[in-house]
Amino acid sequence: MAKQKIIKTEHFGIQRKIVANMTTESWQNIPHVTYTYEPDVTEFMIEYRRLNEGVEKENKITVNTLMLKVICEGLKACPAMNAHIDFDRKFVRGVINTLSEINISMPMVLTTGEMMTINLHNFESKNLNQMVDYIKDVNRRMANTNLNEVMFDVSLDNTLTGLKQGKIKQTLQRLIGSKTGKHKVKTLKGKEKKAYEAIPETDRLTKHDIEQGSITISNIGSVYREQRGAAALIEIIPPQVTAIAVGAVQDKPVVIVNENNEKEIAIRQVLPFTIVFDHRALDFGDIVPFIKKLDEIFEEPEIIHTWKDGGTDNIDMEEIKSEREEREKKYKQSKEREKALKEAEEKAKKAQREADKAQKEAEKALKEAEEKAQKAQKEAERALKEAEEKAQKAQKEAEEKAKREAEKAEKAQKEAEEKARKEAERAEKEAQKAQKEAEERAKREAEKLAKAQKEAEEKARKEAEREEKTKRGIEKAKQEAEIAIKKAEEAKQKAAQAMKDAEEIKTEADSEASAE
Repeated sequence: MAKQKIIKTEHFGIQRKIVANMTTESWQNIPHVTYTYEPDVTEFMIEYRRLNEGVEKENKITVNTLMLKVICEGLKACPAMNAHIDFDRKFVRGVINTLSEINISMPMVLTTGEMMTINLHNFESKNLNQMVDYIKDVNRRMANTNLNEVMFDVSLDNTLTGLKQGKIKQTLQRLIGSKTGKHKVKTLKGKEKKAYEAIPETDRLTKHDIEQGSITISNIGSVYREQRGAAALIEIIPPQVTAIAVGAVQDKPVVIVNENNEKEIAIRQVLPFTIVFDHRALDFGDIVPFIKKLDEIFEEPEIIHTWKDGGTDNIDMEEIKSEREEREKKYKQSKEREKALKEAEEKAKKAQREADKAQKEAEKALKEAEEKAQKAQKEAERALKEAEEKAQKAQKEAEEKAKREAEKAEKAQKEAEEKARKEAERAEKEAQKAQKEAEERAKREAEKLAKAQKEAEEKARKEAEREEKTKRGIEKAKQEAEIAIKKAEEAKQKAAQAMKDAEEIKTEADSEASAE
């Protein structure tokens, strides 16, 4: 594979390191279960707009703040989602700690474009105005905060916690990664650090503001309000057991029930929630109370008026509820009028279609009658023409048949003459062939007789030669036998002489031995 051209290289800063470390740990250790919840918030959004009527811009309640309050109410109904888990996989031991405080870890987009997770403390006891003030104060303090410094403090705390838990190898690796080489984390030093630390902690964010909360809530709808989708899955940051992503309000077709108790499809405003939970701590049944509580809020959204400073008395609540019910009734009536008008239009269109159909059928019948008359006339003309053509064809066929018969008789005569001629030629050829074969047979017999005579003479000659040869062989054998006998006599004489010589040598040897 060809090497690709790099257009930019960026090393992880401390913010990206923390995010990478926490999300990796999440995916490695937590079995995520995700559920998409899409409530109809049409009436809810109307009440939300009423909630901000007459309120100054800087004090208006945002959709984000309102959703935090809605989720907090759901968590109060379902405390199991507001918990931490401690699980030892090696020994299969686990503890789930349900928390009394709702401390929300919420990612916030900074002016630099970076994202930082802020811990919003004790939101279980805050009303909407208190939540607005809290978030405004966070933004105020964030402007005076060096994010690298506060994140480094949190990272240092995590490192020390790792050492206490015996994670020495992992801790050393993190220290090396953040303190050496190109990946070294840059923090304030000297006068800059002293000047920064001189800022009161009440005027800047500290590690307390970005430490782990009890649940993570990410409002992706505030990042891009025109989106037409929903988060499929987000990370649960350990030791939390739940994370929730809130999308953007969207127009979608929804099945509703009209005042006649009939189902119909209408365009409504829908707000997607992605609820993700740790399957080690929770099952789907455990989060049902949370969903039911949100259903109650979205079905009777006037409750949100009680979440402001001072709340709303029962008379006002009844008035708000009555207005909503009247609005829903008018909406249903308008839908009924639309339906009736649509049905009338459909009936008129149907009657017009039937009239058009009848006219077309009459025109079609007239046209079919004319076509049938024309067709009958054409068929009569065609029948007359066919009769004439058949008569002409019959006469022509008779003439052609007579002609073919005459040609056939003439052809038969020619074939008979040709056959007789061929038979005569064949008889003559056969006679010539028979004569030739007889001559060739007589010739072969003569040649065969001459060959037999010659072979007999050759055989007699060979027999005479064989007898002569045998006679000469016998004579030669006699001569060779005589020579062999003669050689045997000579050998015998030589042997006798050798024995004699040996006796003499022995006698001499014995004499010499005696003399000694």
